[in-house]
Amino acid sequence: MGVGTRWWRRTDAEIALDEAWGGPDEVTLAPAPRASLDDTGRGTRELAEREAREQAEREAREQAEREAREQAEREAREQAEREAREQAEREAREQAEREAREQAEREAREQAEREAREQAEREAREQAEREAREQAEREAREQAEREAREQAEREAREQAEREAREQAEREAREQAEREAREQAEREAREQAERDARDKAERDARDKAEREARVQEAREKAEQDRVSTLPGEAVSPSVARDAAAREEAARAAAKANRKRRRRRVLMIFLVAILAVAAVWIVPRLIAMALAVITALGLGPAPDTTTSAPETPVAAASAPGPAAAPAAVTPQELPRGGTTIAPDQRVVVVRATPGVPAEQTADLAETTATSFGSTGRSALPALELPVGDPAGAGAAWQQLAVTRAHRQLLVLAVPAGTADVLGTLAPWERLLQEPDVGLALDATSPLPPEELGAVTGWLATMVRSGNLPQKLLVVPGAAAGAPAEIALVSTGDAASPVLRGVVLPPGGPSAREILAADPAPDVVLYR
Repeated sequence: MGVGTRWWRRTDAEIALDEAWGGPDEVTLAPAPRASLDDTGRGTRELAEREAREQAEREAREQAEREAREQAEREAREQAEREAREQAEREAREQAEREAREQAEREAREQAEREAREQAEREAREQAEREAREQAEREAREQAEREAREQAEREAREQAEREAREQAEREAREQAEREAREQAEREAREQAERDARDKAERDARDKAEREARVQEAREKAEQDRVSTLPGEAVSPSVARDAAAREEAARAAAKANRKRRRRRVLMIFLVAILAVAAVWIVPRLIAMALAVITALGLGPAPDTTTSAPETPVAAASAPGPAAAPAAVTPQELPRGGTTIAPDQRVVVVRATPGVPAEQTADLAETTATSFGSTGRSALPALELPVGDPAGAGAAWQQLAVTRAHRQLLVLAVPAGTADVLGTLAPWERLLQEPDVGLALDATSPLPPEELGAVTGWLATMVRSGNLPQKLLVVPGAAAGAPAEIALVSTGDAASPVLRGVVLPPGGPSAREILAADPAPDVVLYR
């Protein structure tokens, strides 16, 4: 009885080269087959093939293992290189970021230090500039005050010299005109006498010539002349008469020529004397006055119209009592001592920030169109004032208006009570002949306050020998002394002047002057 055995084929991975077949366990082996010759050869061949196949498989496996190992080594090397490269890049990036961060921190620190240093330098520079600017402004203000004071003194001196020179020129001109008129009358009289004498001589000569012609005709008629042809002889008496007539005609022509030459020479001399009287004599008088003034021999200039030595100080305290009256009354900027009816005042209000020269030019241009045949225009500049500490600026503005021969009007804010107390700081300025007053109030003044102001100004005008003082009040008003040109911006009754308040760029001058009655004072506010 045989033993049953189960056989199977192992896989190539489970068997070795010499174990192709196996049993249930490692002990059980397949039985050895019976071999024949053919089987022996086939077994050898199969063994050889199997060995070759196994050798090929082994070589392939080794090749695969070697390639796998090389691949693994290559991948490991590439991985290591990649990781090293990434590590280097990461370190380089971190180094760059660290350096950038350090650079940024350093730059920020340097920027902060630089800004702090620049801030300190800028603050120091601004402080120095501010101090320099304040110093310059203080010096400019002092210079302006000094120049205004010198300008006021110089203008007062020039005004006195100009008035003296104008007086001398006017007297010289009147003297020259009077002499020229007398000379012309004398020449006219002499000319009439000469003409009458010439006419009488001419009439006598014509009569003598007529008688001579009658006598000659008579003699011709009496004498028996042979012929009157040229070249033939005439009687001796006829020749003598002709020669006498010819000599008389020559003498008369010579006398006429002398008279004409003498007349032309006389006219030329009169013209020379007139020119000398009008142009040369006044200049000689002015030069003499200038020399006398320069040598200190003439009268001292009137100091009542000059600016105070310190305008601000003078404005902060009431001025002295009125100066003694001068012999010659002071005049308005463009002549005369009264405003109406010869002058119409055109007032332009000063704008803050606009230069004084520009405002004065605007006032001059505006007033030009208001001039008429019977009434000249007097430009004026209205300066709003409030704080007495700003009196220095008012004195400077006065110097500008005087240079343009304009009137300065102080616009002083006033209430309904104690107006004189409000005007007290400006008393010294109001003592100037070319300074007027405008009470800048929102409502009309009570009659007692208005009377006190007009009386105060009238006393100032009389004591200082000033021209008529311009006073502008709001609303209706009536009654004022003759020393005050009271202007009402409402309904006015005579002798109060009528004023009209207009915005800048309002109706034209022609429309304003066409009103009936035309305003005496035009205020642009």
